Amino acid sequence: MNSLNSTKIDDTVPVLIVGGSLVGLSLSLLLAKQGIKSTVVERHPGTAIHPRVSSLTARTMEIFRSAGVEEEICHEESPFPREFGIMFVESLAGEVFENLMEDMSAYFTDASPVEGNGIAQDLLEPVLRMKAEQAGADLRYNTEMIGFEADEHGISATIRDRTNGKTRQIRSEYMIGADGSKSGIRAALGIGQHGEGTLFHLISVIFDADIHDLFKNQNAHMCFFANEDASGSLVLYPGTNRRPHVYRLDVIYDPEEETIDDYPEERCIALVRAAIGIPDISVKFKKVLTWEMAARVADRFQQDRIFIVGDAARVQPPSGGLGGNTGIAEAHNLAWKLAAVLRGEAGEGLLTTYDMERRPIADYTVEQVVMLSQQREHEGANGITVNTLHVNMGYRYPDGAFIPEGDGQNHPLVQQPESWTGQPGSRAAHVVLERNGQRLSSIDLFGSRFVLLVGSDGKNWVEAAEYVKDTLRFPIDIYQVDGHADFNNPGNDFLDAYGITSTGAVIVRPDGYIGWRKPGTGGNKGEMEKMLTHALSTILFR
Repeated sequence: MNSLNSTKIDDTVPVLIVGGSLVGLSLSLLLAKQGIKSTVVERHPGTAIHPRVSSLTARTMEIFRSAGVEEEICHEESPFPREFGIMFVESLAGEVFENLMEDMSAYFTDASPVEGNGIAQDLLEPVLRMKAEQAGADLRYNTEMIGFEADEHGISATIRDRTNGKTRQIRSEYMIGADGSKSGIRAALGIGQHGEGTLFHLISVIFDADIHDLFKNQNAHMCFFANEDASGSLVLYPGTNRRPHVYRLDVIYDPEEETIDDYPEERCIALVRAAIGIPDISVKFKKVLTWEMAARVADRFQQDRIFIVGDAARVQPPSGGLGGNTGIAEAHNLAWKLAAVLRGEAGEGLLTTYDMERRPIADYTVEQVVMLSQQREHEGANGITVNTLHVNMGYRYPDGAFIPEGDGQNHPLVQQPESWTGQPGSRAAHVVLERNGQRLSSIDLFGSRFVLLVGSDGKNWVEAAEYVKDTLRFPIDIYQVDGHADFNNPGNDFLDAYGITSTGAVIVRPDGYIGWRKPGTGGNKGEMEKMLTHALSTILFR
């Protein structure tokens, strides 16, 4: 990163996002849905041309549902069948040794109203781009940031159009580094990394062949293979009306002994045929790439007005398919906090809770994914103890923008999602609600504002919240469940799922995490007003 060569400012924007791939696009969309304009600079000429990430968990689909993009994703790619697995085989057409992913609960769980989706990154990014631009995001492709300077009021950055070399100066209040595992922003800030580091170097061959039925017969979307000619993995990226099926072969290589030049088309096709197990099968070679499988977490996710997300903050093995999902969760956590501060609803201290909440989860996620990779390799299906549903949906923030209860230290960091019952810092539970004969999920109430949920005998909470809403001039949605209420609860499970009585109340943050809870009555209306005022003011650092 270079220093600025001019003090002239050409554009001003609340948030500058450097990197417009999956996580950067997701953040720009989530900010736009909060009414916050961002400028995204992406050095590539457009959205992803290779599949890469190919699985969105149920939790990630909840996030995209709240952003109004679930329908478009499902139109582009239908949810993958529940019976799909990860097979260990001699070759795709050869002997099957075992299924290494019988548990698909991260994608299909009763804890969520939505199902996971197998959409690949080259199909997902255009959908996110369209929705972000429709919502007001300024996306600039073929553009790179070549330098920035930060001060106490914001960031001045120099960006360059890669097509004509022209530069512009952008002034932003906050900047986000979504610029990948080799993040120039992280390096410029001097942020170190910790973790196991490099695990493997791999060659990826993108190709096409008539093997979809072989995958279908194995009920697989991925397989690991090992035979006398080659070993590695094969991944299926299902076709849609926008492109046919695409496949990827990964094999380990040693960069000290070989380079990508040692993998010409002829050798790549031979490896593909060995993986498929049909020596003379027709293979259409598309591209060969190299990449590093690594496990690293940044030592901090924030430096003053600059934040890092996605692979810039944390890289992990693809085992479990949680890399992109974890990055989207980071963007989701940061978006509402930036929006609240930029709108003047929260103090800047709220932004410190992004690192406070997400970095411990990143450490745990990377640790678990590395363990999953090792268990698959060395112990097989019977030795797998990592539960990707717990890792992706069942965590509770140890500290952050919520008011902990007295026994908070006694809770685990991660457990089955249904085991959380409204504890502050945990994900708000999915329960079925009904209004005017129409059913919906409690999850559908969250996404843009804070929400106060109260029990059937919580009329005083409703009145107290209306007073606090006006006094603090803070937008909060207020819903009473059951009784003479906004919603009925056909399953009669709302109170248990949120750990309150009919006279209790709970505050849910815009990202669907519990911010505060009062299990029972809060006394008279004046006392309730004080409780709610204190709770919101504390969470928002007001």
